[in-house]
Amino acid sequence: MSIESTTVIAQAGNLPSNAIDEDLVILNLKHDNYIALDAIGRRIWELIEAPRRVEELCRQLCREFNGTPEQITADVLRFLNELEQESMINVVDAQST
Repeated sequence: MSIESTTVIAQAGNLPSNAIDEDLVILNLKHDNYIALDAIGRRIWELIEAPRRVEELCRQLCREFNGTPEQITADVLRFLNELEQESMINVVDAQST
């Protein structure tokens, strides 16, 4: 499933993680690998701890980081689609939020 700006997403449960300075390392047991997130990726991960619509996530990131809304949205969508391929996030039914 392709994630779009109207999609509601959240972290997949029970993914062990460890902070290292500003970065975050997440152990993905399902795929037997780990993912290292920089400060921006870490902030996205924190913001999707609870279900959140992608467009709301992008608006929040525009307030916190430099970049045009178009560039931030494009980067966030690409990142979230990668996380979905790794089974690290779930698409949530918008009616349940």
